Amino acid sequence: MKVRKSVMLLCNICLILFFSFSNAFSESIRISQIDSNSLLLNQKIKVYLSVTDENGKPVKDLGIDNFEIFESPENHTGREREILAFEKGVNINRGINLLLVLDNSGSMYWDGSGKIKNSTDQEIWRITYAKEAITSLLKEIKNPLDRVGLFTFNVKIDTETALTTDRVKIVKAIIEIKKPLEEEAYTELYETLYQAVNYLRVSKGRKIIIVLSDGQNFPLDKNPHFPERYGIEGAIDSAQKEGISVFTIGLSKKADRKNLRRIAEETGGAYFSVYDPGRLEDLYNMIRDQILNEYLVTYSAGMEPAEKKLVKVSFRDEGMPVETERFYYSGTIFGFPPERIDYLIFLIIPVSAGLLWLLSMIKFEKKKVVPSFSVRTSTGRKTVVHTIPVTAKSSAITIGAGGSTDITIAGDPKIAKTEAKIINKNGVFTITSTASPITVNNKPVKTKVLRSGDLIQLGDTGVVFDMGVTDQIGKR
Repeated sequence: MKVRKSVMLLCNICLILFFSFSNAFSESIRISQIDSNSLLLNQKIKVYLSVTDENGKPVKDLGIDNFEIFESPENHTGREREILAFEKGVNINRGINLLLVLDNSGSMYWDGSGKIKNSTDQEIWRITYAKEAITSLLKEIKNPLDRVGLFTFNVKIDTETALTTDRVKIVKAIIEIKKPLEEEAYTELYETLYQAVNYLRVSKGRKIIIVLSDGQNFPLDKNPHFPERYGIEGAIDSAQKEGISVFTIGLSKKADRKNLRRIAEETGGAYFSVYDPGRLEDLYNMIRDQILNEYLVTYSAGMEPAEKKLVKVSFRDEGMPVETERFYYSGTIFGFPPERIDYLIFLIIPVSAGLLWLLSMIKFEKKKVVPSFSVRTSTGRKTVVHTIPVTAKSSAITIGAGGSTDITIAGDPKIAKTEAKIINKNGVFTITSTASPITVNNKPVKTKVLRSGDLIQLGDTGVVFDMGVTDQIGKR
């Protein structure tokens, strides 16, 4: 009897220790975003942190003493950095940039189980649940500084509503989502995500993408809508460089859980697997709650030269410490190997002078009222300003050396007869090369959505795009 009591007592002690140990790890921490925009100006790095409990709910009211932060170049031992500032619930008042990316492929018009595929009952469609969940999310967004955009995709990006504070505009775009034709019912997940990151990169502050898909990446071979492919590697790499976190939702048992989870984990987001579409409303609102209650830690970065640096955050709250880490790209100035630094110092003066010249030519010009192109020769002399038609819902213009182009550039032998085509679709301007890749902001591209200040290089001629005072992007 005594032996039995001793065994029972030992078991109880083990259970107590087990649950105590489990509770110590019930809270998790995630580096959501690393903002290095102030690195070159004042050597500061901003780190957004999400701390959640075992149910995914944010852990609030933590203090600076709960965190330690370390930084190191790749393959080096991390050194603890001084925390300069610590803020709670930073996104509640400052506002966020949220881009909703919604799968609109053929299977989104099946029921939740996937057994009913051709029903005309819209109430059982997965897309209907997704629309209702996003609409509910929009109703909960109260901060006038929050901006929301919407992409839907199948064989192409079907809906592209720009970031806006106008919730009604997004709701209207959701209502207008239509079932794709059979030949359009593909799932270009990775290329859409890449384009979404490219669109969101110019935004300042907290940047989030929430992707919902019920299947796997199912691309169309030789898809004319995506002439250049980046794949999952390109999409993740781009999101990491731009500091954009991607939350992913797999809305069926056939969703690509492995890659959706990878996208989320490698970009600072989180992955959620949902088989019941009726749970989407609660899920979207939980993601929003996590984002709003993030912590912002600002620390003084190290001076060691490296292309990438590893940030590690240690968190402790009454239990064992929990750690998380993530890389950020430390930029060109601090990315040079030591043996090249002395040589490159001599380039600072001419590079700075060139930047000042570009700013004087572009940034401080009088803003145009309507979208336009400013054409400059290789000497930097402005030749002419061309306005772009924006009254039509969809229109296009061409640039080249031929007489039949809308904007003709003479005297530059390096420019072909028709070099580039600019399409205006509902106020979104996309440039496409008609021959070899053109250069936009020193990067060769075949197609790209234009933003104000983008520099298009055609031969020895520079063309600067200006969106104008009136925001035409995203009007439907």
